Amino acid sequence: RMFARACGYLAKTDRLDARFLALLAESLRPPADTPPSPHVEALQELVNARSAAKCDITALQNRSKTATTALLRGELNRLVRRLEQHVERLDKEIERCVGEDPQLCRKAEILTSIPGIGRVTALALMAGMDELGSCSGKQAAMLAGLAPIANDSGARTGRRSIRAGRPAPRRALYMAALSARRYNPALARFADTLKAAGKPAKVILVAIMRKLLVLANCLLAHDRIWTPNPP
Repeated sequence: RMFARACGYLAKTDRLDARFLALLAESLRPPADTPPSPHVEALQELVNARSAAKCDITALQNRSKTATTALLRGELNRLVRRLEQHVERLDKEIERCVGEDPQLCRKAEILTSIPGIGRVTALALMAGMDELGSCSGKQAAMLAGLAPIANDSGARTGRRSIRAGRPAPRRALYMAALSARRYNPALARFADTLKAAGKPAKVILVAIMRKLLVLANCLLAHDRIWTPNPP
């Protein structure tokens, strides 16, 4: 719609939409995307279902804590147990799906070798960012919404901030960064350097998230397990 308005067309019809989609594609000429494999598509569906179920469990648990009626608390707790069983079944199916594909197995092995990235985070990255290992570090950061966006005009240098990107991998990396801040020696030193420079805690955490993502992308691109002393 913004492209159509820039061309001076405010009206919206199916015919106009089709025309300006074609004109936009002709102008940008985006490269063709390779469709994900059936195993990746299945993994994406299962991981998204697991994430939704975990959100439902959290919501029900919060309602149960504030419920004053014994009957309602019992019903909510039963729903929680049922969803927890659902998550267990999804976990088994996810592991079966990964185990059937050698490429997914290798990706999981590489990602979980990085201190701070556990199995859940690795699966979230595999499902939410299939491009990892085939793009640059900057592209990966943009896809996850972890690249600082410039906000400059003339002599003014605005404050850079992150925005947009894919929320699921970013949420997973947030939890991974909390762990890496404590258990990944290199990232712990990196965080201490930023803290000494006066950077806010959230800025430090986002920087760790970006470092983890770039590292994961690099290791996947070179098909290499993480080691304390890089070659």
